Amino acid sequence: MKNKNRDALIANIIYLLVGAFCGFFMILSSGTENFFESGSYGFIMHLALCCLLVFIAYFIQAVIHEGGHLVFGLLSGYKFISFRIGSFMFIKDNGKIRVKLYNIVGTGGQCLMMPPHWSEKLPTVLYNLGGCIANLVFSVIFLLLLLYSEKGTFMASFFAMPAAVGFGNVLLNGIPLQVGGISNDGRNALLLGKNPVALRAFWLQLYVNGLISKGERMKNLPEEWFFLPEGEDLSDPIICTVGVMRYNYYFDTHDFEKSEEAAEYMLKAPGILGLHKNELLCELMFLRIFRGAPAEEIDSLNTRELDKYIKATANYVSRRRLAFAYQLLYRKDITLARKCLELFEKTVKTYPYSSEIENEEEIIELIKAKAEIY
Repeated sequence: MKNKNRDALIANIIYLLVGAFCGFFMILSSGTENFFESGSYGFIMHLALCCLLVFIAYFIQAVIHEGGHLVFGLLSGYKFISFRIGSFMFIKDNGKIRVKLYNIVGTGGQCLMMPPHWSEKLPTVLYNLGGCIANLVFSVIFLLLLLYSEKGTFMASFFAMPAAVGFGNVLLNGIPLQVGGISNDGRNALLLGKNPVALRAFWLQLYVNGLISKGERMKNLPEEWFFLPEGEDLSDPIICTVGVMRYNYYFDTHDFEKSEEAAEYMLKAPGILGLHKNELLCELMFLRIFRGAPAEEIDSLNTRELDKYIKATANYVSRRRLAFAYQLLYRKDITLARKCLELFEKTVKTYPYSSEIENEEEIIELIKAKAEIY
């Protein structure tokens, strides 16, 4: 608990430093004399411009960060799977790059790569730190461009903000931290080599993601890959992902009893990520609805926090399935259920993973059969 509080404090200090960086570079871009002599109107206009450029800078540095993971991943023997910024995902499909719509709440982007075959010497340091290295290199470049730009111009301000945000990203991702239960790149690079179980879990998560992106079904993978963590391992978020994948394995085989057992077990893990916890709660709600559990069992899951998460992830294909089951099997509202089904079918068209679509469509048919009205 002390380490978590310490990491949260360090993260907050870094956020303050990013703000200080932005303020300093804002002054630097205008020129010290111009900044203090521009008058209130000029000051406000320059401040407004820099605030706008901060949002642009975050986007630029997000692309650079994920691009760094891509480049250093390739250098480490990883293979490209997908590259996402915001909701736009570029994914390799049968040798071609296709554009799909996909988003993960709480992330601005993500570069997924297929790791080399399993080895206890799996290269992870450069892959994990690649984003920080890229942010640092480009931040230095932006700073040099700023220093050689005419002060008080748009270009000076344009170079200033990515430099400030980039240096902040280097600190936030490079200093080993665990914030909100999520280990940053620096912490992964530091600790993965010291824990063989976590290293194996890290590799497995990337490897399975790579197989799924190629159209492989979870149910066709060896069950023994997906063990349920026990003891101390339950406090490690990376190892906990294996238990979450075990749930996904059982769900893909349509063994809903074992799926529910796996979900309930992993929800008790102290190290489970908030994202995975919310996903498992949504899945548990679906499973209870599907087996016709008493209303109090279903309603007990629908907390204000989970309701907020469900609304934020309403465009997930699995959430469309949950909404369909909720309206058709629980509320018995056929009209709303049909609207949910239409949204499900619309979402499927842009969803990037064909194997998950295949399973979700199978589950939709099971829901219809359960209702006996379609």
